[in-house]
Amino acid sequence: MSVRPSQIQRLNVADLKIGMSVVELDRPWLESPFTVHGFKIKTPRELKQLQTLCRYVYVINKKPKPVDPSGEQFVRHKYRNTLTFEHALPQAKSAHRQAKSIIKGFFNNMRAGRSFDATVAKKAVQQCVAAVIANQEAMIWLGLLKDVDEYTAEHSLNVAVYAITLGRAEGLSPADLETLGLCGLLHDIGKAKVPLGILNKEAALTDAEFILLKKHTSHGYEMLMSKHDVPEIAAEVAHSHHERINGRGYPQQLSGDKISYFSRIVAIADAYDAITSTRIYSPAKTALEGLRILLGAQGSHFDSKLVNKFINTLGIYPAGSVAELSTGEAALVLPTPQANNNKPRILIVRDRNKQPCAKRQLDLSQHPKDENGDIISIRHLLSNGSFGIDLAHYHDKITE
Repeated sequence: MSVRPSQIQRLNVADLKIGMSVVELDRPWLESPFTVHGFKIKTPRELKQLQTLCRYVYVINKKPKPVDPSGEQFVRHKYRNTLTFEHALPQAKSAHRQAKSIIKGFFNNMRAGRSFDATVAKKAVQQCVAAVIANQEAMIWLGLLKDVDEYTAEHSLNVAVYAITLGRAEGLSPADLETLGLCGLLHDIGKAKVPLGILNKEAALTDAEFILLKKHTSHGYEMLMSKHDVPEIAAEVAHSHHERINGRGYPQQLSGDKISYFSRIVAIADAYDAITSTRIYSPAKTALEGLRILLGAQGSHFDSKLVNKFINTLGIYPAGSVAELSTGEAALVLPTPQANNNKPRILIVRDRNKQPCAKRQLDLSQHPKDENGDIISIRHLLSNGSFGIDLAHYHDKITE
């Protein structure tokens, strides 16, 4: 790569960061341990060596911009489900199970001081992308059942799936979806360096503990930048998925379009899954509440265009929600193709007195009528567990 003199900047070593390209030292290269004359800082060890050896160095001051497929020059793809929900489930289950196992292993390895094989992660994400392209509802459905004790691994996978789903709605190419999915899967990898006592604390974090928690973004950036088989954009997303449009996020207080496109997508996926998950310190909110929170934070915390695309993709009655119908009956919202997701398929499980009844499915897009000839509709959504309706009880029966 040719570098103009105007692109070279002298920098005190205290200001160096992983990812910067060093082109000259304040002393001859032969007096340093570096065998390459000019290199990108990829590991904390290299950074420490430079800061110990030198007082200042010269770096390329034009920060490389991660690949950002949001520009108009990128060809947009139009996706349609190629498989029905039922036919897509076997492929989706295999991809989901494998990806969850892999990311869980990654966190265990990192906590034990070992590294991880990014090639394995890429293959798992590739399968997730194929499953989402075939039928996004199947992959999302599989992520609805959550185990609070496995939150970190499940959350990472769910963020990957939601990010791929939003990227699919944006028309990104399969290759870009695979990169985006890898960003989602690895976005929280820095939490492997945060003490478990902080991650699993039931009470509110102290200011000092919160500072340590926020460092997971920098830890993740350093860890992924040190991996030669991980794209830089994955490290950038790990660093900036808590940045906010109004500049009040962390760790760099980036704002607006200074936050990369992939980071803006992952930020939405990350927030939505966290809001709708049971945590050690807080109960899960309903899917509709999660979407309302995103909508209320559009333009301030999250990219407005992407929030609206995400809501349109999931629909106002997301799968897994408990609904009260215009008849007074209660039902579970079933996975429904996006074209009909505002008039979804439902499984009625409680009668108008909210007592268990014979289960029956209805497709609200077909405008079914009640005994009085009125079209049946959803009156409002309820919390999971309302009237004893627990998604876990029906989840596997529907997917068998």
